[in-house]
Amino acid sequence: MFRIKQKNAPEGPCFTCRLIRSFIMATFMLIILGLVASDRLHLLTFISTDLIAIIIIVSGLILFLFKFWQWKASGTKKNM
Repeated sequence: MFRIKQKNAPEGPCFTCRLIRSFIMATFMLIILGLVASDRLHLLTFISTDLIAIIIIVSGLILFLFKFWQWKASGTKKNM
């Protein structure tokens, strides 16, 4: 929470504080969504745990392949 002041330290909150703040804001937004749109939540029934798992796996695989391609491309440039 408190950081030791350094000469070249960036101003503003640290990464952990920003992460905690974004988590709290997302939680509040979910609570507000649940209270306001309780009668229309049946529209979100297509979202299931299987769908979320598939999305996470596919996006992780795509990100891995992209990073692997970047790593291989940077390796060939260094060898030239």
